[in-house]
Amino acid sequence: MKKVVIFGLALLVAACTNPAPTTQANGNAATGATALSEPKSASGEGSITAIDPGTGKISLAHGPVAELSWPAMTMGFTAKDGQLGGLKVGDKVKFTFRWDGKTAEIESIDKL
Repeated sequence: MKKVVIFGLALLVAACTNPAPTTQANGNAATGATALSEPKSASGEGSITAIDPGTGKISLAHGPVAELSWPAMTMGFTAKDGQLGGLKVGDKVKFTFRWDGKTAEIESIDKL
């Protein structure tokens, strides 16, 4: 019983002292992700790593995003109907998006 209590306390201490991950598996969160009072617009360049026109999801490996102080990373974005037409995995793109602290929504995306 004593070992179980000590183990449980060790887990609790570890959970309280470890920082939260900076990205999520779905790729829609980034470094320091917190809800913003107002969504921010930003832009970037990168390449398409995955695309699903049916759900409006696109994954981009992009360079640093200065407006949000983001490092280069691969993350997912949502897109509106028609924005992903003519794009395919591997395309190099320039894009603008809105970040609300939780999700990134493509405003414009063009092949380079």
